[in-house]
Amino acid sequence: MVYGCEKFHQYVYGREVLVESYHKPLESIFKKPLHQTPSRLQRMMLRLQKYNLKVTYRPGKQMHIADTLSRAYLKEHTEELLEEELEINWITPQLPISDKKLQEFRKATAEDPEMIMLRNIIINGWPAERSAVPKELQPYWTFKEEISYTSGLMFKAAKLIVPSQLREEMLDKIHESHLGIVKCKERARDIIFWPGMSTQIENKVSQCAKCNTHRNSNAKEPLIPHTLPGRPWAKIGTDLFQHNGSEYLLCVDYYSKFLEIAKLTDMTSQNVIIALKSMFARDGIPDIVISDNELQYASLEFKCFAESWEFEHKTSSPGYAQSNGQAERAVQTIKKMLAKSQGEKGDPYIALLEYCNTPLDDIGLSPAQLLMGRRLKTKFPTSMTLWTPEGNWQIKEKLNHRQAKQKYYYDRHTRQLPEIAPGDNVRLRQGQVWKPATVLNKHECPRSFIVHTSDGKTYRRNRRHLMKTNEQEPPLSDKETDMYTDSDKEETTHEGNKDQAESALVNHTPPQEESQTQLTKTTRSGRVIRLPSRFRD
Repeated sequence: MVYGCEKFHQYVYGREVLVESYHKPLESIFKKPLHQTPSRLQRMMLRLQKYNLKVTYRPGKQMHIADTLSRAYLKEHTEELLEEELEINWITPQLPISDKKLQEFRKATAEDPEMIMLRNIIINGWPAERSAVPKELQPYWTFKEEISYTSGLMFKAAKLIVPSQLREEMLDKIHESHLGIVKCKERARDIIFWPGMSTQIENKVSQCAKCNTHRNSNAKEPLIPHTLPGRPWAKIGTDLFQHNGSEYLLCVDYYSKFLEIAKLTDMTSQNVIIALKSMFARDGIPDIVISDNELQYASLEFKCFAESWEFEHKTSSPGYAQSNGQAERAVQTIKKMLAKSQGEKGDPYIALLEYCNTPLDDIGLSPAQLLMGRRLKTKFPTSMTLWTPEGNWQIKEKLNHRQAKQKYYYDRHTRQLPEIAPGDNVRLRQGQVWKPATVLNKHECPRSFIVHTSDGKTYRRNRRHLMKTNEQEPPLSDKETDMYTDSDKEETTHEGNKDQAESALVNHTPPQEESQTQLTKTTRSGRVIRLPSRFRD
C-alpha cells in the first residue's frame, strides 16, 4: 500500500481512495489512532497519513486482477519518471483546449522557427550567460527554469506557450467578449503565454472599434478658472432658461456675482439683444460677454450687436456647459428662487433683492456692495449709516483666494487628459457612444478643438469630449480640410462655397436700432393726436 500510494502520488493525492486487501486485520488497524497501531507498522502508517484511504477486506480469490498481475511482474526495471516530467504530462490532458486545437498547437510549434530554437536550447541546456542566447530567445531568459517541452508543446510552468502564427488568433479569442484591458490580461495570463503578450493585448483593446464606441466618458480634468476681472461688470456670463412655461435671460457678473434677469416674450435673437441693451444701459457695457452656443448667441444679428456695442463675445465649447459654469450655476439658483417664491406670500423680486444684498462667502460683502459700492434698501429695519456708500476695498486678493480654494477642492477628483494635436485620430463623444474623428486644429479657447468626423461634418468640442485612440484612419483630403470655418455654432456642417459665405457676411448690414424717434404721436388707444393750428408753429 505504501509503495502504491507513493508511486501513484499524482493520481491519489487529495482524493478519497478505496483500498481492497485480502489481509483482514488491516481493516481494523486503519480504524485505530496512529499511537494504537503496532510499532512495526507505525512508520508505514505515518507515510500514509497524507492520503485519504478507506481500507476494506476482500478475499484473495475474489481479487482476480491483483492476483494475476502479481505473477506477471516486469523482468526489466525502467527508470522512474522525474516528478517534474510527471507533472507536465499530467497538465497536458488537463488543458481547456479541444483535441483539434491541441493538434493545431503541436503542428504550429513544430513549424515555428522560434519554438524549434527554444526546444533545442531546452534539450541541450541553457548557456551560462544571457549574451550567449540567440536574440530571438533572450525574452525567455528571465524565466528559463520554468520552460519545459513535452508532448510537442511548450510550457511556462503550467501555461501553454503560443507559437507565433497562432498569437493573432489567440488575441481575437481573448478579446472576443470585449472586456477591458485588465480583464483580458487576467484571462490570458491564466492559461497562455508568449513574450510581449500584455503589450499586444493593450494595443488590441485600444484599437477595438466597438470598445472605443461604447467606452465610458473621460475623467474630469483639473479646473481652469476664468481670469478674474479687475472691476465690476467687466466680464459677465449670460444664459437662457425656461421656468413654468416662460423664457428668461440671465446675466451674472464674474466679479461681484450680481444677477440681472429679464423675462422674454419669445426666444429670438432680437428680444435677447433688446434685454441685454436694457441691462447694459443700467450697469454699463462689459468688456467680455460669455455664453453658450445657442442659436440666439450664434446668429449674425448678435455678432453685429457685439461689434456695434464694442464688447468681446466668447462662447463655450458646444455640449460643455461647464465652461460657462458661472451662468449655469446662477440659473440653478434663480430657478429654485422662483419655485420657492410661488404662492400668495411669495414675491420673486423680493427674493432677488435679498440675494443681491446677502454677503458672499469668504468675502464679507454682498453682490450689490461689490457692484454699486452700497447696500440696497430692503424691508429689514436698517441703520442709515449702513446705506452710506463706502470707499474702494482691497478685495481682489480675497476673490483670488476664494477662487483658488474652489479650484483646490475641485481638482482633488480630476486628472490631466493626454495631449492631442492636429492630425491625431480621436473618438468624439456623441450621446452615449464615441464616434471616430480627426483633429483639424486647436481652438483659441482652452481645451477646445475643431474635429472632422467620418461623415463629413466638422465640430468644435472640449477636450473632455475627445478620446485619443490608436486606430488608423485615412488622412483628410485638402478639400475636407478647407471645409472648416471658424464658427461657434452647436452643430456646424460646412457645405457650399466658403467665399460666398464670407461675401454674405461682409454685405450684411446690422439691424437698425429700435429707438428711432417717432414722428407721429398717438394716444393710448392708438388715435393720432393732431395739434391745433395755433400750436403748430
